[in-house]
Amino acid sequence: MRNRFRAGMLGLAAAAVVAVGFLGCTRSAPVWRGRGGPPRVVVTIPPLDNFVRNVGGEHVGVVCLCTIQGPHHYQYSIQDAILLRQADLFFAIGLSLDDRFADPIQIESHNPHLQYVKLGERLPKKLLRAYREKSDDKEEQHGHEHEHGEYDPHIWLGIPQAIALVEIIRDELKKADPHHEADYAKNASRYIQKLHDLHAYGQERLKDKQNRKIITFHESLGYFADSFAVDIVGVLEKIPGAEAGQPDTVRLAKECQEKDVRVIAVEPQYPIETSAQRLRETLKGRNREIVFVEIDPLETAEINDLKEDMKELSSLEWYDQKMRQNLDNLAKGLP
Repeated sequence: MRNRFRAGMLGLAAAAVVAVGFLGCTRSAPVWRGRGGPPRVVVTIPPLDNFVRNVGGEHVGVVCLCTIQGPHHYQYSIQDAILLRQADLFFAIGLSLDDRFADPIQIESHNPHLQYVKLGERLPKKLLRAYREKSDDKEEQHGHEHEHGEYDPHIWLGIPQAIALVEIIRDELKKADPHHEADYAKNASRYIQKLHDLHAYGQERLKDKQNRKIITFHESLGYFADSFAVDIVGVLEKIPGAEAGQPDTVRLAKECQEKDVRVIAVEPQYPIETSAQRLRETLKGRNREIVFVEIDPLETAEINDLKEDMKELSSLEWYDQKMRQNLDNLAKGLP
């Protein structure tokens, strides 16, 4: 990871030399025209787009980086640095989720006024989940820590964590634009109530489910599971894109049998014809039926959910609707 970061920095720095004239003479990057603000806010992932725009309302302009390419695989460019050159705030998750690309483009933006906020690192430790599972395989353990870090970064999927993120965003917008701080406070209160309503909706949808045990596709649903009292028994892919091996599949199949797991949570961003399908076939061979339930970790958005330039979400309700769909899917799949 360190070598990839260093190589990325060198490539971005070289591109910045080419673009320096553009940065020096341009008053406003074209992407910001007609988008609102200041404050102009760049975010790394789609949930932050919705959080910022619901709090900021008509006062802010927002651009999202990871719309169709998730934070694990996002390929940054000099255009991102140019974008940040004209921004006031840059909200990332941190916690080793998006640092790989967010750190270098913030540096290469050469914007001394930019407030770079790693939201996850502002959360109280009591709201963060430490990764509990430690592999006996030193190579695998090193790779897992290399990918994620000490804490689970998927904080937007937990309701208490999402509320805390909204509160931090509110406070940062107040500091950046004190003239509208009353609006930011009012909008944040309204949106936090919406998050409470979402929490209540999920609890109601799952209230009759006695068996809430699931296998997840990768380690993204911990906060979601905590918020809605779901029990994650095992994980197929410890690192996104790294297939579960045969020993892991056999172990998970055994756990599914012993603990009466009936559901594998799959993600729309990853094919199911691999680890998840092998696990289901293994269980079927043991006379055990298991269903796939799609739960979107919201690291990307579908093209239909984006505005024409694909740099922001078209709906302020996207996060709420997607989370409710996740809950509906889970309610239908659990026995």
